[in-house]
Amino acid sequence: MDKIHVPVLLNESIDSLNIKPDGFYVDCTLGDGGHSQAILKQLSSKGLLLSIDQDSFAIEFVKDFYKAQPNWIIKQSNFRYIDKLVAEIGRTPDGILMDLGLSSRQLEESHNRGFSYQEDNEPLDMRMDTNLGVTAKDILVVLNNKQLAKLFLEYGEERYCALIAKTIKENIDHINTVGDLTRLIYKVVPANNTIKNPSRRVFQALRIVVNDELDSLTETLDRSFKLLSKNGRLSVISFHSLEDRIVKTYFNDKAGSGEGELLFKSSIAPTDTEIEQNSRSASAKLRCLIKN
Repeated sequence: MDKIHVPVLLNESIDSLNIKPDGFYVDCTLGDGGHSQAILKQLSSKGLLLSIDQDSFAIEFVKDFYKAQPNWIIKQSNFRYIDKLVAEIGRTPDGILMDLGLSSRQLEESHNRGFSYQEDNEPLDMRMDTNLGVTAKDILVVLNNKQLAKLFLEYGEERYCALIAKTIKENIDHINTVGDLTRLIYKVVPANNTIKNPSRRVFQALRIVVNDELDSLTETLDRSFKLLSKNGRLSVISFHSLEDRIVKTYFNDKAGSGEGELLFKSSIAPTDTEIEQNSRSASAKLRCLIKN
């Protein structure tokens, strides 16, 4: 991959933070550093940015690609520990940003972790932090038919979940790579069911469970909102309905209780131009909550 990943809804998300030059901001999902760099450009020498990512490869790339800056702190961690990381710094955040999508680099240079269903020979790992937790293959081995089907339905919204789960368990000794799994799913899912790769929803479900993404999101939303200064802003970009439902519900609850205020009446979506330039942006939604 020879180009930097451009974040989805970059201008819209940065504008939503209403950045103050001397403020303190947190980018919970560093990725290729696009959002972080956009935030840094608006900060003075008195401003401060904390960028977090659990992917060590992402952090290595950013540190190699960008020059170090005195007001830019980068930490490897799951963003669910944002409260501890912020406590170490001792400042109150004026804005917090979360971009929940995988970067192009993670898909195209996954370092043998099998994030993309197009990487045929990569192992079924899917861990953001390869030092922690179980792999996707572990889950396929340990769970039974009904448990796998429930996983694919709840986290991938896969209508053929039972048939896929049954076929996986019948062939589990022959499933070791991304290609092994995708070829099996192609055989199971009717050819006219979707114009997209039929493995997409299964891979989404496995990645969510391997990295505990939904529970982590729920925890981080609440911890982030509590950390914010008065009039501070929490902006979140989600990419599938499960994530967006969690964000929407939390934001609406805070707005309904009077603790917060929605910046947008509804979510913000990418423009037709952005979708044309980056098809992966099509499902993105941006929501922003202001703390009262």
